[in-house]
Amino acid sequence: MNLKILATALITASLLAACGGGETPVVTPTPDPTSFGTLTTLKPGARAEINQKLKINIVNIGYGATSPGQVTSPRDLNFSDMAEQLPATYRTINRYPSFYGNNELTGNNFEFDYNYVTASQAFQDEFFKFLMDKGSEKSVVRDGVTYTDISSAFYNCQSNDLSDTTRFRSFRPTGEDTPVYACLQPAGNIARQITGSFEVDGEKVEQWLAANAGRTGVDTSEHTIFLINWYGRGDFKFHTYSHERADAIETDTKVNFGARSSRRTVAWGGTPATDQTAAKRVWFYDQSANPDYWTSAWNISSGDIDGDGVYDKRMVPIWEYGTRKSSVAYAEKISKDLGLVTRYVGINLLFTPSALYRVDLTPPDMPEHINVDLALEQGADAVAGEKVIQPAVAQQRLSALNPFIKWSNSLRTTALDGDLADAYRCFFPLETDDACSPDYADAEGERFFQLATAEIRQRAAATPGQYNLPTYLFNDSDPETPNFGLLGQAINDGVTGTQTMTLNFLTPDLNAAGYGFTDTAVHEGGHHLSQSHPHDGYDSERNEDYGPSGDTSFVDVGDEVHSVMSYNNLAKVFGQFNLDAQYRYLTTAYMSNANAILTLTQNAGKVPDVRAAAQSADQAFKSAVAAYNARQYYTAAQLAHTGYRAVLDAAKGAGVSVEGYKWYDRVGQLSTSTVKARAVNHMRPVQGPTQRPEETPAQRAKRLAP
Repeated sequence: MNLKILATALITASLLAACGGGETPVVTPTPDPTSFGTLTTLKPGARAEINQKLKINIVNIGYGATSPGQVTSPRDLNFSDMAEQLPATYRTINRYPSFYGNNELTGNNFEFDYNYVTASQAFQDEFFKFLMDKGSEKSVVRDGVTYTDISSAFYNCQSNDLSDTTRFRSFRPTGEDTPVYACLQPAGNIARQITGSFEVDGEKVEQWLAANAGRTGVDTSEHTIFLINWYGRGDFKFHTYSHERADAIETDTKVNFGARSSRRTVAWGGTPATDQTAAKRVWFYDQSANPDYWTSAWNISSGDIDGDGVYDKRMVPIWEYGTRKSSVAYAEKISKDLGLVTRYVGINLLFTPSALYRVDLTPPDMPEHINVDLALEQGADAVAGEKVIQPAVAQQRLSALNPFIKWSNSLRTTALDGDLADAYRCFFPLETDDACSPDYADAEGERFFQLATAEIRQRAAATPGQYNLPTYLFNDSDPETPNFGLLGQAINDGVTGTQTMTLNFLTPDLNAAGYGFTDTAVHEGGHHLSQSHPHDGYDSERNEDYGPSGDTSFVDVGDEVHSVMSYNNLAKVFGQFNLDAQYRYLTTAYMSNANAILTLTQNAGKVPDVRAAAQSADQAFKSAVAAYNARQYYTAAQLAHTGYRAVLDAAKGAGVSVEGYKWYDRVGQLSTSTVKARAVNHMRPVQGPTQRPEETPAQRAKRLAP
């Protein structure tokens, strides 16, 4: 190129630039002061929703034909018939708030993709060999009489009246913690007499299945149900699953509930992973096991087992199917029943459960510090408090439900006397009980509710910046208190379904039966923080809130899972299914409340000050949704918390007023004319305003069983 021409061109360009000539300059538009810019995940003012396609693996180990044309026995498993019972979708709700109005969705929606698998013969052979190798026979033959576990003896006799010595005997073998029981006069309507109690550790079975399922093409980081049938094989043994391990030992009293004969199960799973990124999601169900005590499956003779005049559906041993007309299993087919268990227990209660209460506690300013606020109401002659409550342990276990925030605990002791004692007695009214007044619509214990509300309000004012989880511990020394075996309650405000406090009870009889406060406080605290029982819940497609009675009496088998929310005392911590559900609730709750704060920011005219934080948070929530859909629920909740904090901190820093909901400041404004059907003892709605205690007298009797 001619250098002279190049130099001239450069000088000309410089002059044009200096004089404002040439291309039209780029003008940066002024940002809209009401817009946060392009957000891909956050939506100001919207309730967050995450729609997840969830794969459910259903693995057959030992059942007969799975094709309709091949089914010849009621005991054969036909996946097509089973599939007719299963839901296509699920939308989780907040159960108690929903009772007081329309269903309140949590934003966790699922579409199910079912994967039906029949394990190969080689896999089945190896699995049942594993059971044989790891189990041990616990039945005892003495003087020609066979002694088994308690439920098997009940099945043989078709009676649970141990006081009838003409039919029952029991004794404790030398060196064993578990008694054995004999039925001296087997009933005439049973298909087979149970003659053994071959026990296998349920958690070891869960671990084996999780470790070996890959050979069937199943990934157990996905939600997986193993349906087991040993019956019909030449190596079949009458068997059951035991749980004598450290996690079944009561925290305060050191009583080993796992050693109790009544805690032998037909199912297990949900053991939590230490590393949540490598979590396994396994639950097995074995209807060829000896009938479990917990679901009254031993009873094949009585239609109505709880005396309410309604037939109670239960899942009896597999050998009862297609046999006697005198059995409640007559004309039933295993495929349908396994579908019911999978739907009403596996999916609704374990894999995708609905929340009992709102997880966000004080929206839109969700707590960043939760204090487990223990109030020990100590009877004069009651067992010493340090022997029945361990604050640090309760805090540590509850913190798993939100490990992204700060936790602490506090303990104060007050004598259980005077006005406090009068208010306490309102929970267990006698024939004349002038101490109880109906000033608040919280069923029994209205007077205590008033006292507690005032105290909770005062403590909140004295401890700004933290959420106190009110945990009242009534350590009663009076053996005459008509407690009825009640261990605890998680109650709400009676009008909006907002959680308020937990109440925990201990009497001399309960303490003698092996109970302290720590495990109960964790259980009730779990309710307060959103967790439902694994034996009651909600069916989304049928809009049905249900528990273990009537057509769904069998769902007590949901308690046979690793979870402190169970009633059988076989676990002391929150299981994998609890953690999955909680982290899902938290993910959408953090997103919904971030959206709410963005709306407050718009209303306050502070968008420019928060825009950058909103953009950054939007990316965090986008990553959270991706992790959620990959079943990395812990990571999803962690990222959602980060995004939420970015929005909240920026909004508060800009002077936006963000205040959390405080039920105790609203309770005086709430209507007291509400029907006296409050959520006491985690009561659940049953088809409208009718409520009943979730823990029936029969369930309490099971907890106290040997």
